[in-house]
Amino acid sequence: MKARDILRFKGPLGSFFLREDSSKPVVFVASGTGFAPIKSIIEHALYVGVKRSMHFYWGAHTLSGLYMLDKAKEWETHGIKFTPVLSGALPADEWQGRTGFVHEAVLKDYPDLSGYQVYACGAPVVVEAAHRDFTTLRKLPNEEFFSDAFTPAVKA
Repeated sequence: MKARDILRFKGPLGSFFLREDSSKPVVFVASGTGFAPIKSIIEHALYVGVKRSMHFYWGAHTLSGLYMLDKAKEWETHGIKFTPVLSGALPADEWQGRTGFVHEAVLKDYPDLSGYQVYACGAPVVVEAAHRDFTTLRKLPNEEFFSDAFTPAVKA
């Protein structure tokens, strides 16, 4: 490229973004590295001053899987509730928090999701289980479930 060359590009055109035209409270569910897209949505919401109630659940197998734990805890100072969940077994002196599958922690905390929006990101098995259980067991409207499931690349 040379100076004054024209460069055209398009930004991301995905469908996993915060619907800002809603006032419904939000539940975020991330498994593992599904944290990254959720992080972007939360940081955007904080930047633009979204005032909706938000609760972020982040599940990992081990404590090291919560690789930006301090960042997630920092959001609590901005009013975003945070619940980390570990699915791997740890000695009780190493982990006093929630255990099990991350979407099941949401099920325990929310008996009725009919007035919420849910944003789920991570492994397909987690996203699919969350969608199935939230819509059938907790009355979440199907159109209020937004997701980005990570699928592995196909080897050529």
